[in-house]
Amino acid sequence: MKRTSRLRLGRIGIVAVLAIVLGSLTPALTTTGSASAASDGYMVYPASGNIQSKVGDGCLGNYRAHDGIDISRNGGTPILAAYDGVIKSRTSNGGYGNYVDVQHPGGYVTRYAHMAAPGWYAPGTKVLRGQQIGVVGNTGNSAAYHLHFEVWLNGKVYSQINGGFTCLSNVTRGGTIPLFFPGLGTGDPAGLDAADFTGDGNTDLLLVAGNGDLRLRAGDGRGGFGAPTTLFGADWGNSRRHITHTDFNGDGNADILVARSDGVLEFYAGNGVGGFRAANTPGSGWYSMRHVASGADFTGDGRQDLIGVSEGGVLTVYRGNGAGGFSTPHITYGGGWDAFHYLIAGDFDGDGRGDILAVTGTGALQLYTGSSGLRTSRQVGSGWQEFTEVTGGVDYNGDGRADIIGRTAAGQLYLYPGNGSGGFGARMLVASDAADYLAIE
Repeated sequence: MKRTSRLRLGRIGIVAVLAIVLGSLTPALTTTGSASAASDGYMVYPASGNIQSKVGDGCLGNYRAHDGIDISRNGGTPILAAYDGVIKSRTSNGGYGNYVDVQHPGGYVTRYAHMAAPGWYAPGTKVLRGQQIGVVGNTGNSAAYHLHFEVWLNGKVYSQINGGFTCLSNVTRGGTIPLFFPGLGTGDPAGLDAADFTGDGNTDLLLVAGNGDLRLRAGDGRGGFGAPTTLFGADWGNSRRHITHTDFNGDGNADILVARSDGVLEFYAGNGVGGFRAANTPGSGWYSMRHVASGADFTGDGRQDLIGVSEGGVLTVYRGNGAGGFSTPHITYGGGWDAFHYLIAGDFDGDGRGDILAVTGTGALQLYTGSSGLRTSRQVGSGWQEFTEVTGGVDYNGDGRADIIGRTAAGQLYLYPGNGSGGFGARMLVASDAADYLAIE
């Protein structure tokens, strides 16, 4: 469907061009409105300008196949987060150009498109209402400088946003949009949905059943999971290992990587409705790895990376290229990582950079936090030797913090809710039927 603006082409002077270049490199001195934590259910205007188009409305009494609000003019000026949330994706394509998605409480997602340059913050970074996240531009399929602003609720375009805008009127960034969003005002921002395979805003659980089927248990957003449904049969899991998940191609849908028995690394792009596109193969030699994990940005470039531990115990961060593949140079962190029973990647301290949780042979849970590298570890738990599978690094209970799940030999799945600073709260039993699972992810 079309997402471009009905805007007049115009000549852009050198002053405007300089404003865009400078604005994309440095924070603006003023944003007309200040960033502050929100709880009232009202968004703010993300940019200043004239309303040239709304959802399905060309603003001249004509229908238009369009999913958002076009706020025209003012290239090089700030774009603000409309409400508290977490950066869900920061990417680009031929239609939207440079764009950012922010996930909010209540299942809402806002999109900010045609930015002059990539958004300022990596996926997983928390932002506040009124905080600058980018600069108005003219990238992608766009006829003139403007912001294309979309709102989604539970995976569908929220057309009610039209009620907060008047065609051909002017708005000022930071001002309150006169529209209440039900469910938006309560709860913490939801975390990065690196494992939301169904597109409903809730984190799901993948499992390899005893017969090798790959199955999905849909999350309910409160830490629980539904009955399993089969994604791939025919002994799929019997010839694969090291299954791991995140949004590797930056399209907002959860994907999976898995190592095939011939060593090939398979990438399955998620379609956002519980299925996957045909696999491609971005690597080889992965089946013999001791550990493979994903779900975080370790390099600070806004793309999801992959970590692997070789048979010799060397840990390497493989830089994601944002398209389901990996770019050099990779980053290597010494040896000894083969001594751990499990490695889980995620942003456990909420700073937007990838961390690693490691389970030692004695059951200690060690946290390695990420910055410009990996910091010295600290112990954040004990007694983990009882678990035969551990996964996580995503938000299972909807509080905006990265959690982990452990499976006991008796088949119990326990959820440990993250506290956002690298620790975990009291565990809760979420399932008791997982004894025959060959893997959980």
